[in-house]
Order: sequence, then C-alpha cells, then structure tokens
Amino acid sequence: MLATLITWLQKQGACGQIESAKPLTGGYWNTVYRLQGEAFDLVLKQFADSAPGGLFPVLPAAEARALEQLQGTSVAPLYHSYWPQAPGGAVLLYEFVPGHMWQGGMVATAKLFKRLHSAPVAGPFRQLTTQPVPLLQQADDILGGYLVQALGQHLAGLRPLDRQLDVADPVLVHTDSGPGNIIQSGQQITFIDFQCPGLGDACEDLVCFLSPGIHHLYGLPPLSCAQEQTYLQAYGDTQVLARLPHIRPYYSYRLAAYFVMRYYSQQGLDNDVAQAYLKAAQLEMVALESCL
Repeated sequence: MLATLITWLQKQGACGQIESAKPLTGGYWNTVYRLQGEAFDLVLKQFADSAPGGLFPVLPAAEARALEQLQGTSVAPLYHSYWPQAPGGAVLLYEFVPGHMWQGGMVATAKLFKRLHSAPVAGPFRQLTTQPVPLLQQADDILGGYLVQALGQHLAGLRPLDRQLDVADPVLVHTDSGPGNIIQSGQQITFIDFQCPGLGDACEDLVCFLSPGIHHLYGLPPLSCAQEQTYLQAYGDTQVLARLPHIRPYYSYRLAAYFVMRYYSQQGLDNDVAQAYLKAAQLEMVALESCL
C-alpha cells in the first residue's frame, strides 16, 4: 500500500525519488512514515477514512491548515502539501523535525506556547468551548453511563460550581498540547500533531500541558510546583494568567472525565492502557481538588 501511495504522490509532483521510507510512531487513526530523498526529508501522515470525534477529534484538513498558517513562527513543522483524495485516505506532508519527546525546559516550552497563541491565523477553525457551564456539560457527556461507577461518582463529587466568566480572546489552540506532542532538539522546540486545533482560550493548552494525568500517560512524573511557576512566569501573558485559576478547574474536570471514560472503556480490551488511564484520572482528581 505504501508503494502505491508513494507512486501516486510522485505522479502528483509531491515528492521525487525516495531513497528511504521508514515507519514512525503514529496514533490510532493515522500511519506515519519518514520519506527521505536527495533534496527532501519529509513526514508522510496518512489519516484513516473514518476518524473519531470526541474531545480529541482527528481533523486532517484542519491540521494542514494550521501548519500552513503557522509557517515562519517556529511553532510547527514546515508545511509541504496536503492531499485529501489520496489513495487510502487523506495525506499530509511536512518537513521532518529531528529530536526527541519533551523531557524538560520550562522557559523554552512556555515561549513555544506563547508563540502559538500569538500567531496571526485566519482560519477557518472550529470554535472551542471556553465557558465553565458548557465545559461541565461536555464532561457530563464524556462520562455518560460511567457516572454511576465508583470512579465517576468520585469525580462527580469534585464537580466545580456553575459560573460565567468574561469572554476569552480567541487564539489558535493546539488542544492536545501534552509533552508527547512537543519535540526538542538542542535549543529548538516544536509542536507536532496539530490534528485537533481550534480557536478558543489559551488556557486550554496551558491546562493540558500542566495536567499531571497527561504527563503520566507519556511516562513522565507530574510537574513540580517550582516547574509550574517557572513555566507560567515565562509564558508571561498577564491576561491569560489572570484567567487561568478561574477556568482551570473546568478544563481539569473535563480532562478527568475523559480519563475516567477511557479507563472503563478499555477494561477487558487493553488492561495496561486501562490502568494508565486509571492512574491519570487519580492524579487529575488530586490536582482538581487543589484548585477548587
């Protein structure tokens, strides 16, 4: 199938003679290869025809649009091309980013987030939920029938109170901005996997990155208080930071609901994954208690 796809892309003028095609780690809903030739080093990302929705939807056209509009910002990989009608599913090509998954460096990371949230993008992108009541409703929808289970009941006891906040200035939000989607190489630091971007509240990305549950899912310990403070100080946007403590419990509650749902839905299918999500939910609920 890969050979057929490469031949098709070559006929479209997307790439030249391939010297090496190596699989990379991808998600559940895409396959990823590194294509190298004499004058190029590209990532080929092919999306499944039937991609999920939910909290982290797979939106191929939106990812392509985000990369295209973020060129020149040092936020994302350099966009190459997008082929929505490729054989086997939509294909996105972008320049390969060498390096490794995020392991630390709070100041550089905060500046990466600030560059993203300051980027002048035109869209169109989906509109994200930014107010407490709709965030709670989303969490309830995610929990669904799992609300009656022990872990769901525990989380429901931590449900923040309904309230209304001022409207946040809309910015481009990655939404899946945990350490697994940040690549470091020396002094360079870059986001990858913009497959569920939207226009919304910068705090959503901050809460995702600060989430102890998200860090656990990537095999990392929770951030210390000192690391978090360094990150927030380096981010430096006073308006966003003033809003963060008020909206953070709602984004954290929704993340915890997602972890609970994944824990129960993976039981009997992949118990290792289920246990990872159980620990993530427990860590997130501890963090949620501390910010209520």
